[in-house]
Amino acid sequence: MSKILLWIGGIFLAFGLVFGGIGGWVWWSDRDLANNGTHTQGTVIDLASSRDSDGDVTYRPVVEFLDASGARQEFTGSVGSSPPSFSRGEKVEVIYDPWSPEQAMIDSFTTRYLLPLAFGGFGLVFGGIGGGLLLAMIRRRQIVARLKASGLPIQADFKQCYLDTSTRVNGRSPYRVVAQATHPATGKLASFKSDPIWLDLTTELEGRTVKVLVDPARPKRHFVDLSEWVSEDEEA
Repeated sequence: MSKILLWIGGIFLAFGLVFGGIGGWVWWSDRDLANNGTHTQGTVIDLASSRDSDGDVTYRPVVEFLDASGARQEFTGSVGSSPPSFSRGEKVEVIYDPWSPEQAMIDSFTTRYLLPLAFGGFGLVFGGIGGGLLLAMIRRRQIVARLKASGLPIQADFKQCYLDTSTRVNGRSPYRVVAQATHPATGKLASFKSDPIWLDLTTELEGRTVKVLVDPARPKRHFVDLSEWVSEDEEA
C-alpha cells in the first residue's frame, strides 16, 4: 500500500505544486504590473471568441488604448466568459507597462484575481490530496512497524485473494488477501485484509493459514504477514 500511496500521492502533489506555482506567478506578474504600470482608459473594440472541446464558446474583450506617447495599443484580455463580461464600445480602466505598452490588462477584480484564484485553488486541492495520501502512507508504515515489533501474532484461515479494482496504477490493479480468525481481543470471528500485492496467491494459500499481527488495544489494526510468499518488489 505504501508504494501505491507514494505513487498516487506524488502525482497529486506534483500537480498541486505546478498549479500553485502557475497561480503564484500569474498573481505576482499582475501585482507587479498594477504597482508599477501606468493607468489609462481604454475601449472594448471587439470580442474574441474561442470554442473548447465541449463546443462551448467563450468571449474575451479586445481593448484599445493610447499610451503616454499617443500611440495606439491593442490587447486581448486574458479571461474569457460566456456570456461576455464586456460589450463593444464599453470604456474600461487599463493598466499597461510604460516600457512595453503591449503588456496590458483590464483593471478589474476578475481580470486580476480570477486566474490566480483558479490555479491556486486547483493547486490547493491537488496538493492537499497528495499530501494527505503521503501522510497516510507514513502513518501506515508506522503502524506496520509497531505491529511487526510488538503485535500479537495469530493464525488466520485463508479465504480468498481478490483483484482490488478500486485501485489502478499504470493500468494494473493489485491483489489483496483475506483471511479469517477469532480476534483475541473481541472473541469474535473477524476478517483480516492484507495490504495490496502484485501476486495472485490463491494457489499458494488455498487450504492454509497465514500469520496476522493484531493490536489488542485497537482491534481494527492488523497486518497480514505475507513475507513468506511476497518479496518487497511484489508489494504494491
